Amino acid sequence: MKKLFLSIFVFLFIFSYISYASEDEGKTSIYAGGGFISKPTYEGSSSRRFMWVPMIALRYSDENKTILNEFNFFGPYADLSIFDNKKFNISIFSAYDFGRQNGDDNSLQGLEEIDPHFQVGLDMGYSLPLNFSLGYSIVTDVEDFYSGAYDSEFSLNYEKLAWINFKQPLINTTSLSFNYANADYLDEWFGTPYPAFNDPNAMYKFYKPESGIYKISLTNSVVFPLSKKVTGFIDIGFSRLIGDAGDSQIVKRQGSSNQFSLMFNAMYKFYTF
Repeated sequence: MKKLFLSIFVFLFIFSYISYASEDEGKTSIYAGGGFISKPTYEGSSSRRFMWVPMIALRYSDENKTILNEFNFFGPYADLSIFDNKKFNISIFSAYDFGRQNGDDNSLQGLEEIDPHFQVGLDMGYSLPLNFSLGYSIVTDVEDFYSGAYDSEFSLNYEKLAWINFKQPLINTTSLSFNYANADYLDEWFGTPYPAFNDPNAMYKFYKPESGIYKISLTNSVVFPLSKKVTGFIDIGFSRLIGDAGDSQIVKRQGSSNQFSLMFNAMYKFYTF
């Protein structure tokens, strides 16, 4: 019930915002396109999930504003800028997580499944000289919004623009980040319960990770124009699971502490108002 009320509230808030934003002609665009995602089947997995993803996207942006100046919705992700004065910015976002099912890998038999779910979070950034910036985000699950389980990320980013023409830049962003999560979050993804009836042949022994830094990541994303109305996006990432996450039996026995991801999509802007 909490999830339903929260979803309705977010929908009404965003809908009212879009209605207000649309009064500014030419600042809202609708896109259609698609691409592919290649990523680990679940965090810590050595197997991979490859998906072709059709996509519809909506983007509103007004650089003359500092409050509620940008909204993006594309695929399973949406974000709303609360404040942005070019030096400091803060936004809220929602994203879809595919979770983890026992059928994803034979090493998961006997472990509790993690259902697909939406996540909600807060993202903040602070600009530094020489095109650098600092970032911080914190995310929790909608279903367990009050459970206390959370994941957070601290990042150092470098952004470089190269103008293809007077209106279309190529934007390259490189980020070095590390993730900190509390014990509830890490136990959900990397913990293993007591074997049933203390079975000596059970695949896993009891393991309960503690809160701490569990992942270091290096990512590079490029946004580039393919034509006047078509924009391409490439994102390449590498993560290394460390600490209690890296020591998890789920990761060590049949998983991998090295996690690679690749995403590409192309979007056609067919309507602006």
